[in-house]
Amino acid sequence: MVIRVQPKRAIFKPAPYDTRRRTRRLPSWLILLLLGVFAGAGGVLILQTSYGPKHLTTTEAQKLTEELSSAALERLRVQTKLDEQARLLAVAQDESEKLNGTLKEELGSLKALVEPLKEQLNLFAQTLPFDARFGPTGISTAQFIQGKGTTKLTYLLWLLQEKADRPDFEGLLELSYEGTYTDGRNEIVTLPRSRVKFGHYLHVTGQTDLPAGFTARRANARLFDLDGKRQVTWRVFPITIK
Repeated sequence: MVIRVQPKRAIFKPAPYDTRRRTRRLPSWLILLLLGVFAGAGGVLILQTSYGPKHLTTTEAQKLTEELSSAALERLRVQTKLDEQARLLAVAQDESEKLNGTLKEELGSLKALVEPLKEQLNLFAQTLPFDARFGPTGISTAQFIQGKGTTKLTYLLWLLQEKADRPDFEGLLELSYEGTYTDGRNEIVTLPRSRVKFGHYLHVTGQTDLPAGFTARRANARLFDLDGKRQVTWRVFPITIK
């Protein structure tokens, strides 16, 4: 029978004066943490480079600063102009209000003057002669004056209804002038018809330019109904040369 004896293992006992250093390794979790930090920082840099705002160069930054300064100056100029326009508008509005007040006062004064004149005009209309040959509506009186040596002719007509309470008349007034030219040729100059509407009376005034070299001798005044087909009344008046 053979008996084997196991040798005893040597037990390591570090000497107190051993100068050799033991090797220390970083923990795996710390290495993974550092790798994650580096990877995250790299990803952020990549995203900023690819999709983030563009970093301006010194020249571009200076140019942008100049453009911002120019825009600020332009805004200040526009604001100053707007303030000036607002001031001018306020002044104009104030002057307009003053003028409006003045016109209202003048209008009141004119109304005070016109009312007595209207009464006098009504009294005068009652004294006008009425030509009843053609019906209740007629031409009372008229005045035609042509400037001597000119083509200007002014006129004044009074259209009158027989009674003041008659319904308003509405129709067309036609004026024509008979005369001669400097070469002796006779002619009748007819003006376009004008629309008139009146109750008891209406005075019609105006001025017309006759053809060159034409001297009017008499005027024909005709009053038609509104459709211009039926003649209501007519009269002939002499023309005064002055």
